[in-house]
Amino acid sequence: MTGKPSKVPSAGGKDRAQAFTLEGFIAAFILLIAVLFAVQSVVITPGTGGAVDRTAQAQVQQQVQDSLVVAQQENELSVMLRNIQLDDENDFEGFCIDDEDPVEEYERQGFEEETKLGEILGQQLEAGQSYNVELHYQTHDDERDSFRLVDEGPPSSTAVTASYTIALHEDQPLTCGEEQQTLEELNDEGSYIEEYEDSGVYNVVEIRVIVW
Repeated sequence: MTGKPSKVPSAGGKDRAQAFTLEGFIAAFILLIAVLFAVQSVVITPGTGGAVDRTAQAQVQQQVQDSLVVAQQENELSVMLRNIQLDDENDFEGFCIDDEDPVEEYERQGFEEETKLGEILGQQLEAGQSYNVELHYQTHDDERDSFRLVDEGPPSSTAVTASYTIALHEDQPLTCGEEQQTLEELNDEGSYIEEYEDSGVYNVVEIRVIVW
């Protein structure tokens, strides 16, 4: 009785199976690399949160704007701008920090301890958030100049800004020390806000807070 011969797998079949397996491994590896790259891109790319990030930024901006409004309602923004000490020639010497020597620029801790705006910002902002506080004003040459009260470095691309404008009058007294010197006595050549024009209004100052 003659039986059918049994089929013996050919060497070519084994090679094809190994090739298919290898292709499967390569495809899986490429897919894994693509997934890892996509995840890393999501982590390091700014603004990938889309609407969520914009909502968070809007909330921070509103908090800062509210902080400025509350400080102004308590009449503290003008006081903050006039909390300066002059030298013997009535040049700007620095801002008053307790009984210490005047400082030309606030450190964040000093700003939050010595000013109402700083106190409110310290309460409202989350740990890890940085901010700068800038003053923008008009010069005698009809140009805009600025002075920085707090400087925590360059803002990030996701920074938000809020501002409030205050009018300073030349007969307003400085709020530092016992001598009631006025803004009119502040030397225009000092490194602070100069008198814009001879009209009773010393200058109009925009207080700008940048948070990131």
